[in-house]
Parts: sequence; structure tokens; C-alpha cells
Amino acid sequence: MRAWKIEQQGGTGALKLVDMDKPTATGTEILVRMTAPGVVPFDVAVINDENEANFPPCSLPLVPGNQGAGIVEDAGGSTRLKVGDRVMFGAFPYGFMRAGSWAEYCAVEQDHAWKIPDSVSDGAAAQASVAYPTAYRALIEAGFEAGKTVLVPGIGGSVGNAGYQLARALGAAKVISTTSSSAKAEQARAAGFNNVIDLSTQSMVEGVHALNDGEGVDIVIDSLGGKILAEAAKCIRRYSKIICLGFAAGRESTITLADLILYRGSIQGYGVYTCTPEEWADAWTVFTGLADAGKIAPLFNRSFPFEQAADALEYVAKARPFGGVALEI
Repeated sequence: MRAWKIEQQGGTGALKLVDMDKPTATGTEILVRMTAPGVVPFDVAVINDENEANFPPCSLPLVPGNQGAGIVEDAGGSTRLKVGDRVMFGAFPYGFMRAGSWAEYCAVEQDHAWKIPDSVSDGAAAQASVAYPTAYRALIEAGFEAGKTVLVPGIGGSVGNAGYQLARALGAAKVISTTSSSAKAEQARAAGFNNVIDLSTQSMVEGVHALNDGEGVDIVIDSLGGKILAEAAKCIRRYSKIICLGFAAGRESTITLADLILYRGSIQGYGVYTCTPEEWADAWTVFTGLADAGKIAPLFNRSFPFEQAADALEYVAKARPFGGVALEI
């Protein structure tokens, strides 16, 4: 089979398109014929060797690709999935500690895969497989319930958009997001996302207070980190909870402690990869139900031919696209 491979980290120049043996499903695995390997910021971090993340060293040589979508070719001993099912998958080890999705076939643990809703394309599912469980479990961790107000920075990002859509669909009183440019703010409005703050013309706290009757929000779901997290800490109200689950905008942040103390707010780190199989299944069940009902629709930007993986990686790293990106096989 064809697969992308890196023998060392250091950017797109390390990527090699090679022929490899087709994997087989063993133990609790299924074999997936890939149709849409996802291309996500995590892949950028691994391939570019952005080790400031304090992750352990990845296992080299390595087939990249943290998540993706495809067709079940061998269902192994699964009673939940069958040959021919369209599935999406993603979890911490893929494209990091074990072979990932950037190949024509991938061996996947059954617990890491879920059937794709009929309304969702393979390309969109490639990122929804992780973004929606991440956003959903973060909302649960923050104590979300209908009627609360939620700030989810980064409307164009996979987790930011998933959090916005989920909170809105699940009955939030108001959901607010942000974007870095007027062009993306217009894209968001055209796509049906209201209450999006254009950070090129307005500060986050000004925007939140203007949209929320002069008050902060009950919950912040931040997947960006850096200065965004520091600004989000200024946008809370009494007993607010901030869930921090990413660092695309920076791995360090300087919080003004008075912002937390004044409102008795709290910040908690969170990673969806710590979820149990039951928690993953619960999140995917919610996603499927809302997608089938037309209440959510994963945001997708574009696909690249499989042979253009390096271009796709550069696009994700530099263009910061509005929506998900995938390879196409």
C-alpha cells in the first residue's frame, strides 16, 4: 500500500511517499481502508517537531495522521461495526506512538472508531471524530446545562466550531465565539454563526460584554491558549469555569489573577484522550443524533489529493483555514 512516512522530524521535507505492507487487524483492532485522512494541527506539531508541547518523543519511523475516515475492510471481532461501514476514528496514539491515517489502510482499535452519520461527508468526519467528542466532553466537564452562556474562541477551528454548534444545539442561552480577521468574521456570518467577535477590530472582553448585556459568560472552552486564554479569563462572571484544552495560539499564557479572584472563577486543563471508551461512545452518540437531526454540521474547508500531503500540512499550518482539511484517496 502507499503511505506517507517520516524517519525524522523537521517539517514537510521529512515526508516520504513509500510502499509498505498492508496492515492486518489483530486482537481488538479493525482494518480501515482510508478515504479521508485528516490533516490537523497535531500533525503539524508532530511532523515539525514542536516538542515544546512537552509530549514524550514520538515513535520513529512513523506513518503520520492522528485521525481520519474510511471504510471497514475487516471488522475483526467487533459486534458493533461491520465490513462496509463508513467510520471515523481518532485518538492520541495514531500518527504519534503508532501508525496513523496517512496511508491507504490503517489498523484501528475498535473503541476508537464510530460509524459516520449519513449526513456527514468522509472529509468532514475526519476531524469531527475528535473535535466533537473533545468539545462535548469539555462542556460536560465545565458543568454545562441548558440556559448557560458559553464562550468558545476560534469559530473557524475544528474544536472552536464544534463547541459553538454543540452548545447552541444543546440549549445554551447564548454562544459567543471569536475570529482573528474581518474576512473570517464575514465567513462565519455567511455560514450562519452569529455572535462572533472580530478580534481585529474589538477586544474579546468588549465583544463579550456587548453581546451579553454587559456581563461575562458562565463557561469558556478554549482550544487556543496563549494570549487568547489570558483574554478569555477577563470574560467570566461569578463561578465561571474555563476549560483549557489546546495551545495553537501559544503554550504559555499570563493570567491576571484578579480576573479569577474577583469572580471566583477557575481554570482546568482537559484532554479528551483521557476519556474512557464509554465517554467516547457517549460523545459520538450525541454527535450522531444531532447531525442526523440537522442541528449540527461539521465545518469543512477542503480536501487535497493524497499525493499532496506536504501542501495540505503547510496549508493547515500557515493559512489557518476556516474549517477542516483532509487528504483524499
